[in-house]
Amino acid sequence: MNNHQLKCPYCQKELMTWEPSPYTGWGDNMLYCDNNECSYFVRGREKICREYDRNFAYRYCFNPKNGKEVPIIAWCYGELSLKKGRCKVSGKSENML
Repeated sequence: MNNHQLKCPYCQKELMTWEPSPYTGWGDNMLYCDNNECSYFVRGREKICREYDRNFAYRYCFNPKNGKEVPIIAWCYGELSLKKGRCKVSGKSENML
């Protein structure tokens, strides 16, 4: 694996190792971006909140065994939540009800 693949292509932060449960079907360890300020995470959170009215986001994930990039879903809780009756998208609030 090349050194550049150890960093998120969206924020350049080091990727973290995720050891998925054998029940997920992923099989191998994955690398993912855990940066809550990453543009990939922020845009994914806004999209899911706006389009599906849910408290989730996408995180960048890389499979070092096969070289594929995939989004993984992440639950947004507490201060990460855009859904507290409203979703704040691109600097404005939109009523999601």
